[in-house]
Amino acid sequence: MVAINTSETPYSDFDFVVGSWDFYTPDGTKIGVQTYTKREDGHLIVEEWQLSSGETGLGMSFVDPKTGLWRQVWMSPMYHIDYSGGIDENGAMVLEGTLYPNNGGESSPIKGMWSKQPDGSIKQDFYIFDDKLDKWNVLFSGYTLPKNN
Repeated sequence: MVAINTSETPYSDFDFVVGSWDFYTPDGTKIGVQTYTKREDGHLIVEEWQLSSGETGLGMSFVDPKTGLWRQVWMSPMYHIDYSGGIDENGAMVLEGTLYPNNGGESSPIKGMWSKQPDGSIKQDFYIFDDKLDKWNVLFSGYTLPKNN
């Protein structure tokens, strides 16, 4: 097998999230923490998320060798998400897929966007698609700052 250089595109496209972050709402209220670590010789980014209320989530992001796209599988006690995509023309990571409620409820199309900002923060926006209105509606928006800022 030929070794893959994970420091090159597309394997390095999501490296800007790697680190420990405090998570804030748009009004500046801290609501949780996130840690992203590279594992498996750089082939996997693991996200560990915890809200101030104690709710947790875990994500695994990787380049799918069949499609060449980034794929993230994310799990929390309430729901799980499976989506894929890549870097858009503005340098943001954009993933689209499906949100599945763990209680067996109806699934929904979801889109997540991670945008590195000039100040070093990362803006994170998540949208749910409304079939009736044929448009994306904001599910959640927030931003992260490196821990201890």
